[in-house]
Amino acid sequence: MAFLHSRQWTLSPSMKKCRSAPAVVLLDGRIFVIGGHDGIEIFNSVECFDPSTGLWTFVSPMLTRRCRLGAAVLNGKIYVAGGCNGTHFLRSVECYDPVKDEWSFVCNMNVARSRISVAEYQGKIYAAGGYDGINNLCTVEVFTPETNSFQYGPCLNGHEGSLSIAAVPVNF
Repeated sequence: MAFLHSRQWTLSPSMKKCRSAPAVVLLDGRIFVIGGHDGIEIFNSVECFDPSTGLWTFVSPMLTRRCRLGAAVLNGKIYVAGGCNGTHFLRSVECYDPVKDEWSFVCNMNVARSRISVAEYQGKIYAAGGYDGINNLCTVEVFTPETNSFQYGPCLNGHEGSLSIAAVPVNF
């Protein structure tokens, strides 16, 4: 379903793959659904929905299969972090360049995180909470693209294994 300029929900075409636990971002007016699983297989595939054409297309797949990952957009690129590949919880982070239709690795997070929440705020990416395979995490890591590094930020008030964060403009 889509909530377009009419401010009414309308039925849109289905994705090419049924997915659970993907990450979803909006970039340049298109919706990207990244990774996830179908209960049998964990995906590295990425689908892109263009509301102007009403079509879902595959773009280049991630370098790593992952579900329960987090994603955010920064400087016209998509960053995905953490998740689970079916065997391990991940600390790796990938960056998608839509102009080149290409994924590359950036630096790893300090801690492996599945069920992670990721958001962009003031030119940095915040990776919050998650689950490391043993514990729910209250830590927050902050990625600075200029230094290609993660630093710890202030901790959450509790051990949250699965949460959602978002940056909302002040003039919202």
